[in-house]
Amino acid sequence: MTATKKSTTLSIVLLVVSVLSTLVLFIPALFLAMVSDSCSANTCNMTVFSIGFYIAVAGPAISTLLGLVFTIRALVQKKDAVNFALIGLGGTYGAFMLGVAITFIVAASKTS
Repeated sequence: MTATKKSTTLSIVLLVVSVLSTLVLFIPALFLAMVSDSCSANTCNMTVFSIGFYIAVAGPAISTLLGLVFTIRALVQKKDAVNFALIGLGGTYGAFMLGVAITFIVAASKTS
């Protein structure tokens, strides 16, 4: 499908929102390290916790970067790029929420 002026503008706006969302989500992702304060190596599975933490920190940036690359590629080829920008934006929030869920589940299911 050929890109129209509206779809090109919408793609660029979604890319800007995605980059800003990544920057905003980076700070709360760093605060997830404090969730492990009630855990120790004996009571929580710190490997899974670390994986969740790194997903929350790096996942939004990776998703935004991939969305940015695919959207710009589609814009250069004069194709409709709104879908790529939306998937990148959704992946940004999805990766953050996945990382938060993993870290909270590990911290909540600690053994005595």
